[in-house]
Amino acid sequence: MSPTKKQPARKPVRRAAPRTRAAQPPAPPPWSDDIRELNVVWYNVSDWATAQKFYGETLGLPVAFALEEAGWIEYGRTLPHLAINRWTAKSGIPIGGGGVATLTCPDVRGTIARLRAKGVRCDEVEELPGMVILGTFYDPDGNKLQLAQSLIPPG
Repeated sequence: MSPTKKQPARKPVRRAAPRTRAAQPPAPPPWSDDIRELNVVWYNVSDWATAQKFYGETLGLPVAFALEEAGWIEYGRTLPHLAINRWTAKSGIPIGGGGVATLTCPDVRGTIARLRAKGVRCDEVEELPGMVILGTFYDPDGNKLQLAQSLIPPG
């Protein structure tokens, strides 16, 4: 019989546990069979550069999507977005009478004061006791925007 070499003992291979996906929160239900969610609120603007400065610098909104050649910019981090559309029709700009973008704000009174200090036209702050504080202001074309601070306790 020939001598056999002793093989070193093999360490057992430790296999990683299979990865499981973290539980994803369920998608919110659609608004209806045809409408899923609010995607964007947009305004026509007459002066493209002034509007970009107002929404981007004065309000400090982040650009989510821009298509300069089409005259379209969307602002925001998540949907819905707030957008501007460059109006170039010769018949005049349809402004001021459209929808109102309402933006969540933790301090409406303070924000309205800061906007006024930057020369933004603002209405008086309104408070619906126990419900909401509202602050209305206007972009350079007269489009109405609104700030809302909830007074309803969470939960």
